[in-house]
Amino acid sequence: MRLAALVVMAAVAGFIGGNVLQLPELYDKVSGKMADNKSEPADFWSTPAIEGYGKIHYVDTPAFKPGTTAGLSNKIVFQINRNEGDIRKPNLGLERVARVTNLYYAAGVPLDQLKFVVSINGDAVSSALNNDQFSKAYGVDNPNLKLISELKKAGVQVTICDQSVAFHQLDRNWIDPMVTHTISSGTTVATLENSGYAFLML
Repeated sequence: MRLAALVVMAAVAGFIGGNVLQLPELYDKVSGKMADNKSEPADFWSTPAIEGYGKIHYVDTPAFKPGTTAGLSNKIVFQINRNEGDIRKPNLGLERVARVTNLYYAAGVPLDQLKFVVSINGDAVSSALNNDQFSKAYGVDNPNLKLISELKKAGVQVTICDQSVAFHQLDRNWIDPMVTHTISSGTTVATLENSGYAFLML
């Protein structure tokens, strides 16, 4: 290889390497500019239906608003199949279910008109463990049980896939009694979709 080509390659490598080393600093600068440093009003975020979970910033806009769209069934089946983030905090999928519930309620749909079903499967099954089994596995109380309780108070049915329970070698009685056992998540979702439920993967 010619000397000139080697010099060009070295220069390019040095440029890329130098910029890669500066990535953390560049990220901080960009994120600092993107972050809005102004303080938010106390009521900017709210949890109107599921207290303390799934916070929303409600904007009253007419487009696709469930509270004013005629003929909606308000039937949704949510599937949650993974753990995200800190295991010591509520499952983010369950938080998103709470957020959708809060949004529907804020948009004018009474809780007794919501037909929401949550299907937990895959790696998310640990979120449905009773407190004793969760603390044995992770050393802390199950942070999801309070959220599941609040969802149930709002009429949201939380279910567990017994195929996933078996796959993860869990006993069925290790699942908290607030959670409904089903044959599988796949059959739950398919049955509900064939009954007119919309499907949301969370």
